Amino acid sequence: MVGDCRFDSGLFSNRWTLSCGDELLAELQRDPSHHTSHGVFADGTEFDLIPDGWGKIELKTADATLGRIDRQSWWGRRWEISGVGFACDLTSDPLPRRWTFRIGGQPIGSLAGTAWSYNRLVVHTQLSIPVHAMVLAWHVLARPWEQAAAPRSLVPDHAS
Repeated sequence: MVGDCRFDSGLFSNRWTLSCGDELLAELQRDPSHHTSHGVFADGTEFDLIPDGWGKIELKTADATLGRIDRQSWWGRRWEISGVGFACDLTSDPLPRRWTFRIGGQPIGSLAGTAWSYNRLVVHTQLSIPVHAMVLAWHVLARPWEQAAAPRSLVPDHAS
């Protein structure tokens, strides 16, 4: 995916869509009681976003693990996204609800929520970012407090 896209959801809704213009890329459904999400990519592939310990989320299909996001800072302001043929960092910008995708410290894309929430998340990328990486970033940004309920300890992989 490259260019402008967005995640949309109704207020207090657990149903989300990821689209670029009129093209639907993914539909997502949150399950807050289990801290997971279920989704379907545009090609019909179903997937699940599943916590794998504090600050770790995996994106899995029936056949494979497509990617994961790992918390890299104590306050959750830096994450590492990795997956099939792709890796980058997701970092919080100084402005509220603004995040940047980075490779080697250089920005390649941005995500921006609205003034008060992440119910609409606008994405702009200068380089192609796989949809599975976008979905992993969404899981962390749209419901960050749920990451605290994941199993294991409160210490991230690389405290900073």
